Amino acid sequence: MRAMLHVAGLLLLLLVTGCSTQPEKNIDNKKVSQTNTELGVAYIQQGHYKVAMRKLKKAIAYDDENADAHHYIAELYRRLGENDKSEEHFKRAMDLDEDNTSIKNNYAVFLCSTGRYEEGIQYFNKALDDPLYVDKGGAYENIGICAEKEGNIKKAEENYRKALKYNNRSPHALLGLAQIAFDSNDIKSAAFYLALRNKVARPNAQSLWLEILIARSKGMKSHAGSLALKLKQYFPDSKEAALLKKLR
Repeated sequence: MRAMLHVAGLLLLLLVTGCSTQPEKNIDNKKVSQTNTELGVAYIQQGHYKVAMRKLKKAIAYDDENADAHHYIAELYRRLGENDKSEEHFKRAMDLDEDNTSIKNNYAVFLCSTGRYEEGIQYFNKALDDPLYVDKGGAYENIGICAEKEGNIKKAEENYRKALKYNNRSPHALLGLAQIAFDSNDIKSAAFYLALRNKVARPNAQSLWLEILIARSKGMKSHAGSLALKLKQYFPDSKEAALLKKLR
C-alpha cells in the first residue's frame, strides 16, 4: 500500500548544528523544527532511517505541536515495525491537524498493514470524503489492497476499478485485477490485466509469479521456466521464489 511523503522544499543548510535534541534559547524553535522535519523526510526517502529518526526526534523536541513531524516519525516507525510508537504519533498528528487528509491516508495504511482492515478502510473513506484530496485514485487502490487482504474480493475488485478511473496506469490496481481474475479461473482477463501492468511498471516478485502461473495454465512450460529463472535471480528471498519449489 502506498503511504505518501511530501516535502514542500528541502533546505540545503542546517540552521542548527550538533546532535543535541534539546531546544536552545534565542532561536526560532518552530523554524528549526520545520527544517529538521523536512530533512527527516528527505532521509526517509533516501532510505537513511537512522539519520531520519534523529532529525524527526529533534523536530519534535523543538516543537511538540508540529503535526508534520509527528506524522512522518509515525510513518518511519511503521516502516521499522514499531507499531505502538507509530500509532502513538499518528494519533498525535491527527489531533494536531484533524483536517490533514494525507495523515488519515497514511494512518489507514498503518491499520491495514497491521491487520485492522475495517478500521483502515474507514480512514481511507475519511480521506475520500475530502473534496480537495488530490490522490483519490491512490485511496481507492489502497482500499482494494486492504479489502483483498481481508478476503473481501468483491470490494477489492470494485475499488481497483474505481482506482483505474483516476489512473488507468495504476500498476497496483492492474495487478490486483489480474490476480482476482486468475483466482476466478478467468485466465484471459488475468493475462490482459497483467500485460497492461507490465507495460507501466517493472516486474516484481508478485507479477512474475502470476505470469508463471498464467504461462503454465496455457501450457507454455518453456516460457514459465524462463520466468522462474528471473524470479529466482532478481527476487531470491521473496515468498514467491519459495513457492517455486512447491510448484514443482
